[in-house]
Amino acid sequence: MNKCCTVALPAEMQDVNIQNYINGEWVAPTSGAYLKNYNPATGMEIAPIPDSKSADIDNAVRAAKSAFPMWSNMPGVERATILNCIADLIDQNCATLATFESQDQGKTVASAAAIDIPKCAAYFRQFAKYVTEGIRETESSMKLVCTTSSISKMVPSSQRATTQHVASGVAALITPWNFPLLMVCEKLAPCIAVGNTCVVKPTELTSVTSYLLTHILNAAGLPKGVVNIVFGSGVNAGEPLVKHRDVRLVSFTGGSVTGSKVGALAGGLFKRVSLELGGKCPSLVFSDCDLEHAITTHVRGAYQNQGEVCLSASRQY
Repeated sequence: MNKCCTVALPAEMQDVNIQNYINGEWVAPTSGAYLKNYNPATGMEIAPIPDSKSADIDNAVRAAKSAFPMWSNMPGVERATILNCIADLIDQNCATLATFESQDQGKTVASAAAIDIPKCAAYFRQFAKYVTEGIRETESSMKLVCTTSSISKMVPSSQRATTQHVASGVAALITPWNFPLLMVCEKLAPCIAVGNTCVVKPTELTSVTSYLLTHILNAAGLPKGVVNIVFGSGVNAGEPLVKHRDVRLVSFTGGSVTGSKVGALAGGLFKRVSLELGGKCPSLVFSDCDLEHAITTHVRGAYQNQGEVCLSASRQY
């Protein structure tokens, strides 16, 4: 592990003071309003969540847009160095992040420590490697022509077409509550690896570890404005983010009803949209199977993470 940096995270939930992270600084919501947040196991109030509004979103998008030319033109190897440092810091603080994830979301500490947090680090390492080794320009010297039989075919040509991979601009990343930090990192790592900047809007139900991530990003040396994390509800923060004129890409994971609205809003403005919505996955049991083994795997498939997985095998046949 390349111990390029260190970070001091809060030790107890009472020490967590969630603020928006905009242009490399922690700032209170412009409205001064906060949402109540609860530990699902005890019902006790924990760290309040900023109730951000359009003004906060506008500040965050403006910061991301300003950072885009610098970040997108930075050599991939330099971006990769920062991503690897983020991964190292996540690994170094796995126990702390897993504990806070459990207190905020309700999953077991063991599950968060064994699955969620290691995957977060892995995403950053994967795309750090991709951006230095995997992106290549492609060229073609073929062209499409119509034959006398009206059947099109490809033939050699002196014309040459080149496909380049370039960053698009500011992305809006909106995440759900079942895998709070994992889903943020799953979207964030590829987004910034290839040179985009972004505004992240985590669900207001599980925002604690996303706030802790801001300290990791800052300690890793991520330039100001590349990643901005704004907390709040879907109505007050999510919708203004999706509709913002300077947001080029929208990636949303969540329920189908909300996803339909996100798709309609973003599609109507001709933004690039990615929607990962609720699923009801089937699982088939055949007569020649090992029934005991099938029962065990079906129960695990249906109820892992309390069944709060879009890929859960919740339809049994």
